[in-house]
Amino acid sequence: MKRTIAILLILFPFFCSAEDNFLHMMVQGKYILVGKVLDSNATYHGKVEIADNKGKLVVVREINGRCTKGIAAIESALNGDAKVLRIRFKESEINFEQTCMVGSDLDNYARISCYLYQPKIRTMQPGLEVLFYDHTAK
Repeated sequence: MKRTIAILLILFPFFCSAEDNFLHMMVQGKYILVGKVLDSNATYHGKVEIADNKGKLVVVREINGRCTKGIAAIESALNGDAKVLRIRFKESEINFEQTCMVGSDLDNYARISCYLYQPKIRTMQPGLEVLFYDHTAK
């Protein structure tokens, strides 16, 4: 029994890495964005592209004709019990961060739902964004 547990503990990091790699590949694509402004009830929509650049995820957001670039990564949350997509970008010299859950739609494309906030600043009304895979994008 002890030997089995020791083998599982040795192999566990490989399974975690495989999950990170799968999510890294799954989230790449072009999305339609629907969102709610941080600390407001105002809504907006736009487009988001998540792409791999030398092993790193790069995010390009286009909302109301304004383009913002950022970075993303698959990270652990809840003391390692969950994996999330964390997106970071700067808009009007203000840092923003998103913590996103990644699921799949009925066609097995990623469907991503996010809380939007400013790091290290408490808010009672975080922004919300959901990303739907854009089947019309080329």
